[in-house]
Amino acid sequence: MVKSVISMDQLKALWHSEIHNEQKWAANMKLVRALGVFAGGIFLMRGFGDLMAV
Repeated sequence: MVKSVISMDQLKALWHSEIHNEQKWAANMKLVRALGVFAGGIFLMRGFGDLMAV
């Protein structure tokens, strides 16, 4: 079997450091919102792009 490079304890520590630190949480939420708007724009254009054609 392959040795795991990252242990579950390290993943838990990373998760808690990203969630419980207010500055990191704010930056992560900005990133999540930006990705959501980007993905929403792609799905919107895929679904209704033909209606926008001139």
